[in-house]
This record gives sequence, C-alpha cells and structure tokens, in this order.
Amino acid sequence: MSKYKEYTRQELYDLVWSTPMVKLAKEFGLSDVGLRKTCVKHGIPTPPLGYWAKLNFGKPVKKTPLGPPAEGVSDRVLVSVFPAADVPDEVAQAATSARDRVQAPIVVPNEPPARFHPLAQTLRRALRSVKPDDEGFLRVGGSGVLGAAIGQANRDRAVLLIDTLFKALESAGQQIKATDGGIHAIVDGEGMVLRLGETKDKTAHQPTKSELKAKADWEEHRRKWPSIYDRDRQHWRTWDNFPSGRLSLTLTDPLRSQWKSDHLLGRWHDRKARNLESYLSDIVIAMLTGAAIVRHNRIAAENAERQRQEAHEAYLREQERLRHQARADAFIESKADELGRLQKILSFRDYISNRRTAPISPEEQAILRATNDLIGRLQWTLSSEALRKAVELSD
Repeated sequence: MSKYKEYTRQELYDLVWSTPMVKLAKEFGLSDVGLRKTCVKHGIPTPPLGYWAKLNFGKPVKKTPLGPPAEGVSDRVLVSVFPAADVPDEVAQAATSARDRVQAPIVVPNEPPARFHPLAQTLRRALRSVKPDDEGFLRVGGSGVLGAAIGQANRDRAVLLIDTLFKALESAGQQIKATDGGIHAIVDGEGMVLRLGETKDKTAHQPTKSELKAKADWEEHRRKWPSIYDRDRQHWRTWDNFPSGRLSLTLTDPLRSQWKSDHLLGRWHDRKARNLESYLSDIVIAMLTGAAIVRHNRIAAENAERQRQEAHEAYLREQERLRHQARADAFIESKADELGRLQKILSFRDYISNRRTAPISPEEQAILRATNDLIGRLQWTLSSEALRKAVELSD
C-alpha cells in the first residue's frame, strides 16, 4: 500500500535539481519515469539528459527555472511513496550512467539499408523460408537465429527494426552473438537474451462445414448409442487467434529461470500513441542497466553456489568426523570388552590356583595352561604395540 508525501512545487523542484532522478525516485519507491510524470503534471522542470554527467565533470550546465503553476494546477504536490525496492547500488548507478551514455535518439530508417547486419539478414532469411502456423504466426529460432513469433505482415518491419538495434549496439561498443539457443546481446561483458514477438487478437470461431458435419454425425451416433457418446463434447474451439500487428520485444537474463519474474529485464510493445521503433533508445538504456542486473545476479548466484559448496564440504567433513568418532568409540568399547574378559579370566586363574588343597591334577594343569595361553593373547591385544598397529590399520 502506498503512502503520500506532500511538497510544495518549489520543494519538489529543489529535490529533482539536487538529486539525480533515478536516485530520488528510488527513495520514493517509484520509477524515474513515474516521478518525471508527476513533475510534468505540476509544471516542474527536470534536468535534461547529460545534466549530471556535465555537472560531475565541472562543465557548465543550465538550470531551468521554476515558473508559476498553470491555471488549475495546485502548488501542493502529493507524491506516492511505495516501499523502496531492494535495488543494489551498482544497478542504480548503472541506470543513471546508461541515460548519460545514450543521448542521441536511435531512429529506424524508412527504407531497408544497402546491407543488413549479418544476424538481421539471418533472421530475414528465416522469416522468408518458414510458413505461417495455424494461427498465422511465423515462428523462428534456434541456433544463430533470433527467436521470433510474428505475423507475416510485420516481417519486413521486424527485420528493419532488429537491424537498426543491432547496428546501434555494436556502434556503442557492444556485441551481438549467435549461440545454439538463439541470439545473445553481450553488453558490458554480460549476456542477455532478446526475443521478438507479436501479441494476439481473437475472434469467435465460426465452425466450418466439415466441423458442422462432424458434429451432426456425432449427434446421430449419440442417439443410437447414448451410453458410449458423451453429450457434453465440444466439437470446435471457442476462439480463433491471429496476429494483432502489435510487435513486442523482450529482454531476459539467461541465468535466471524463466518461471521466475526476475528473469525479465524489460518488455516493450507497440502502443496506440507510440510504436516499438520509438523505444529503441529506451531498450539500449535498459540493456546497459540490465548488464549490471545480470552481473549482480551472476555474482550472487556464484556466491550462493560457493556457500552451498562450502556448506556441503563442511557437512561431508562433519560426517567423516562422526564416522571416525564412531569407529574410535567402537574400537575403544571392543578393547574395554576385551579388558573385562581378561580381568574375568585372571580372576578365574587365581581361583584355580588358590583353591588347590592337593597336588594339581593333569586335568587342572591342562586348564591352567589353556588359561595362561588365553591370558597371554588377550594381554598382547591390549599392549601398546598391538593398540598402535590397530589404530594404524583403522586409519
């Protein structure tokens, strides 16, 4: 649930010109776009792209003055405050830096270039060679091909858009790499997955003649054999899906599971007032920011794996210690049992030796010899040398 902080226009103006928008928005739990919209709504100017970079390098900057509020605009501003997202500092810094690194808009030309980017050309060939599926989508992907599912009408437009994006990324010193799973963008040394798509529209399905005939045959069979044929059978699909014409582009972290929400780094699509082509600068900014997110996730995953491995090794060491301790306990208990046995036999020998009232008989001499032999063997097993050898063998 959000709360609100109330500012005057002057107070909010002072904030946005003293703190980078991304950092200030983070304090409110908002996106920088959301905070900028609040400022625009109340006629509060915000620093342009490159303002903070110039300021940090000591270059002259111009601060747009705050004018009076327009008619109907209150001087009081309510800013929604949400619980702050746990955004690592390096990601927030990368987001700020990315806007400064991408200042010139990326424009998609109206006509195809004389030469396409090699991977855009690969996509172009793949889209031209594949046939539409049952819903009218051209689906391509796999080794060295950008994953895409688009309508045939958007084929040339999609290739031109991707060609422009790939060339812009490489001009900015980044890399587009073909992999067995598709295309990865290597931005600031970190890999991200791009995928092109198109949303679906739907209409109520109109049954075909063959579907109507199949239903009639089914009903006839059901009248004859009602116990075999289910009366609730659905004879045709409810909706027909088809390409909407609205392109979309998604950017994901390949190291995160697609079943988790945090694998998505960005998604853009055609809107009523803005097409996908106009988002290319935003997409590149998101990729520069996404590189910091991927790096953070990768390091966190590596640390978690290292901790897991260390915990597993500690567990194995503890299990080995317990096994060694159990062996030692069993050894000591066995020797204690041998000592108890020796003490009983010594007592038995003393009893035999001390109870004689007449010369010892041959039978008693035989018992004493056997008893002394057993005592000798037991005493040897409890000697220092025997104990040392037993310990050496157990190790």
